[in-house]
Amino acid sequence: MSLINKVVIITGAASGIGEGIATHFAKLSARLALIDIDVDKLRKVAEQCENLSKAKVLGVPADVSKDGDIKRAISDIKHEYGKIDVVINCAGIAGYNRNILDADLLSEFDKVISVNLRAMVAVTHYAAPALIESKGCIVNIASVMARMSCKSAISYNISKAGVAHFTRNAALDFADKGVRVNSISPGPVETNLLINSGSNQVENAKTWETLAKTTPLQRNVHVMEIAAMAAYLASDQAKGITGSDFIIDCGFILSGTVNATFLRNDGHQK
Repeated sequence: MSLINKVVIITGAASGIGEGIATHFAKLSARLALIDIDVDKLRKVAEQCENLSKAKVLGVPADVSKDGDIKRAISDIKHEYGKIDVVINCAGIAGYNRNILDADLLSEFDKVISVNLRAMVAVTHYAAPALIESKGCIVNIASVMARMSCKSAISYNISKAGVAHFTRNAALDFADKGVRVNSISPGPVETNLLINSGSNQVENAKTWETLAKTTPLQRNVHVMEIAAMAAYLASDQAKGITGSDFIIDCGFILSGTVNATFLRNDGHQK
């Protein structure tokens, strides 16, 4: 599989799943435009991608929760490359800390929805003209939590359910324009998301060990498994696929209702 000459935007590219997708796409010779709010980490990932590919890599610092940043980023990328073929909406934050009874639920809810859902809609909206021009495609990173009930994860679960529904609606809106829209719903993927949210290395390791035991396959998903699916959906081999969601979770969704209080992002486990 090759992504030669395809201009690919990846949001949330400086860490976690976004970083994994970026490095994998670099190996496939995609021309990358990496967006993230963390300038230092973004620079390091961009350099890593440059070492993996002869294709150009553009790092674009931006806060996807701000429309002005998104407009500027899309404009700069279009100016630099002349086109946009693929958008990977991967920017996201954890929201495993508040339940409906907590006094400060709404502050967490607004923040998580802003980054995980609204930003995705905004990036897609502002990139739409370029994507229609190239008859490109979009891959949204959702989550199996969109389909599951989970204590103390109202903000995150609702945001990801919104991503899943947005994907289907956008697929219909774009269909007659030749633009495809799909999503990937990962289960437990070992990334630094929890560390970024406040837990330390030891707690992070214990959390992933606990999660692995909840999956029928008794392991967590590897980032590269998500990246490989994203590459397939971004490629010409997936021209007949739109409005679909692809679950990669080691069977995690089969466990039904889960308790996410051990994922609290204040640095503690219960």
